[in-house]
Amino acid sequence: MIEELRTTKASLGIIYGRRRIGKSTLIREAIKNRPHVFYQATRVTSSLNLESFKAEIAHELGADDLLTGLTDWLAVFHYLARAAEHNPGLTIALDEFPYLVDADPALPSVIQKFWDSGAGRVGNLKLLLCGSMIAHMEELLAERNPLYGRKTLVLDLGPLSFREAAQFVAYRPQDRLLTCGVFGGVPFYLEQLRRSETLQSNIVRLLLTQTGSLVDEPIVLLQSELREVARYASILAAIADGCTKHGDIIGRVKEISDSKALGPYLEKLERMRLIRIVRSLDASPKERDRRYFIADPLIAFWYRFVRPNLSSIAQGFGGDVWRHQIAPRLDEFMGGAFEEICREHARRFSQENFAAPAQEVGRIWGADFDIDIAGTLLDGSMIYGECKWWKDPVGENILDQLIERASLTEYGRDNPKRQFILYSRNGFTPALRKRATSQPGVALCTPQSMLRGSGKRVRKPRQPSSVHASSSGSLKGTVRTEGDVIAPVDAEWSALSRDEDHLYRQPRGKSPGKKK
Repeated sequence: MIEELRTTKASLGIIYGRRRIGKSTLIREAIKNRPHVFYQATRVTSSLNLESFKAEIAHELGADDLLTGLTDWLAVFHYLARAAEHNPGLTIALDEFPYLVDADPALPSVIQKFWDSGAGRVGNLKLLLCGSMIAHMEELLAERNPLYGRKTLVLDLGPLSFREAAQFVAYRPQDRLLTCGVFGGVPFYLEQLRRSETLQSNIVRLLLTQTGSLVDEPIVLLQSELREVARYASILAAIADGCTKHGDIIGRVKEISDSKALGPYLEKLERMRLIRIVRSLDASPKERDRRYFIADPLIAFWYRFVRPNLSSIAQGFGGDVWRHQIAPRLDEFMGGAFEEICREHARRFSQENFAAPAQEVGRIWGADFDIDIAGTLLDGSMIYGECKWWKDPVGENILDQLIERASLTEYGRDNPKRQFILYSRNGFTPALRKRATSQPGVALCTPQSMLRGSGKRVRKPRQPSSVHASSSGSLKGTVRTEGDVIAPVDAEWSALSRDEDHLYRQPRGKSPGKKK
């Protein structure tokens, strides 16, 4: 965006993404050091929005009787074009642009007329249209829309990557991924986290107290754009409970009678980026075996743990909800969340483990087996992967099982270039590490290696004098994980158990203790 704003020409930018993703913050940050007018529209009449917009212009550029007398959008845009002649590169940001169009459907045509007049070129006027109603914003890019072919910048903003999201907390690698599995990559959610608090404390404060800022977040998101909130919420609840097929969802949501009636609801939720529709990579083009999953980890967590316990939370029993309902089941929930994080890792960072980046990454399911990760790299080779959020190291049997399943799928069947990647919460057995060293095309990934990236090193923890209790309360020994230092499992600061970070600090003049 900054590069576009620096160009010496007029710019028309369209920025969109789901709510809470940080669009407004990004725009404000990009334009703060240049002449600008930032206006956030509201759900009022067009005339009221126009008057509020003019007031914001006067506040930023100075009062002007000429501006006060303008009564339509086209005249105001031409006024801004003349103002840009004295303030080259003047940037106008219209946030929540769909609200303006709802009140005045002719507004895109008005902007087209203004843009085609060339009035903004003299002062290199920058006009940014921003919105969270994704369907409305994508409509601006459609061929039938008056603004088609005129944009110079399009930004479709998605969540932060898991590596970026992990930087919001100072936990050990395992618990950073756990944080990503609960809060995802939405900046608004991540900004609520307090680095000085444990993950448990953050979850209780934000989601398990009546005044928590995220305790009703999914409902707020639905109410912001939809009318039949109860029906959409019921569909999300069904998907979060494991109803991933059309028939399963219809069986749970009795108010929807058949697939034809369900389709528009699913399409809307997908456009809002709240669910994702997935096909098995080995399915033929004619197969209709699609599955539906919650796209936002926080919403998945909310429906799994918060929604069923809202009455207890309202009575002030959030701590008890954590102890009795969430903590015993968090690893089970994290199993699916970890798979999605691993698929993202393979999609973004395959080049760190293999010879080329990924061309496509997905998953495979069949009647007899599933493959967590499958994909094709840009060099034409295939990758297959398995993800285990286990408390114990992963052994050779998992690699053997993956190789066998890869031989059964149609995806990449005739491709001799096959590679395998295993992801493990707690590392790998010595036998598997030895085999991965000697067997080409096998990569082993741990939370440490997933987070640090290629060429980066993690801090080496000082070896404690004795084995201590982990975040789950069980005693742990030490293991060596592929690509990582030898370290006591759970020896670093645990976000759940309040273990201290001092284990990372090595006293001056002393070397780390030897592994016992």
